[in-house]
Amino acid sequence: MSLFRHLFLPHHTNNHRAKILHPSGISLAILVYIVFNLGLGLVSREHPSILGYASRIQPAEIIRLTNEKRQAGGLAALNMDSQLNQAAAGKASDMIARNYWAHVSPVGTPPWAFVTDAGYTYRYAGENLARDFSDPGGVVNAWMNSPSHRENILNPKYRDIGIAVVDGSLDGRETTLVVQMFGTRLSASAPSGRTASFSVQAAQTSSAPTPAPSPYPTPTPEIYMAAAVSQTSPPSPFDYSRYFSLGLLGVLAAVLAADILLVRKHHIVRWTSKSFAHLIFLIVLIIAVGTLLRGQIL
Repeated sequence: MSLFRHLFLPHHTNNHRAKILHPSGISLAILVYIVFNLGLGLVSREHPSILGYASRIQPAEIIRLTNEKRQAGGLAALNMDSQLNQAAAGKASDMIARNYWAHVSPVGTPPWAFVTDAGYTYRYAGENLARDFSDPGGVVNAWMNSPSHRENILNPKYRDIGIAVVDGSLDGRETTLVVQMFGTRLSASAPSGRTASFSVQAAQTSSAPTPAPSPYPTPTPEIYMAAAVSQTSPPSPFDYSRYFSLGLLGVLAAVLAADILLVRKHHIVRWTSKSFAHLIFLIVLIIAVGTLLRGQIL
């Protein structure tokens, strides 16, 4: 009890300020945070299966949730297409290989090049992207909360869907990329002679695209294309990082709150008493961490 009081409560043994709030305590907390995240990154990179990193998001579940949203809107369910799966895998692997996060690659390769290279001759096609999510529900909900991505999911012109989930490194950070491709074959929806169109976030073009002439890099990350499987996985590295960050900041905020209450209750006089300002700062940090460590869509 005396050690707990010394570390977390104002007492004469710590000059009436919790030891963890001293410069040495804050420095130790920062060091622990850095070591934890470095270790987490190393483990997830070298041994992804230990953290469930390679199988947390199941493509089949994304397709199921997507069709669930469509059917709730009175639309027909999409059919999984192996060629669109291949196109999605090619796009995801290209982003990892070329280290970019965009619909169009740094060398100008558009999304539809992957669709046509996979052998899928389309009349309509679309693409949704996501990264750094830890579960399929989070991915689909984020897309549905974005008007442009929602428009793709609920587009009545689409008949087929393909999904790829790729684990790899992007911008020096271990991540999970999710590529969702939509399409309707040219022969399935239009008479001969009509032109194809493509939409990224539901923005259609007016003419058929030309495939990029350059070859794509050989995929090296682990790729998970849609299949009728399901699997329960432990939290991903993103979850661990978020939980640890919020937990550490939460402990500091709780100690500061206790410091404020006890100092006022016992009328303790000390030279430094800016605990309230520090508490506000930590609350802001907690909100920021909870926001910044969420996944991204494009």
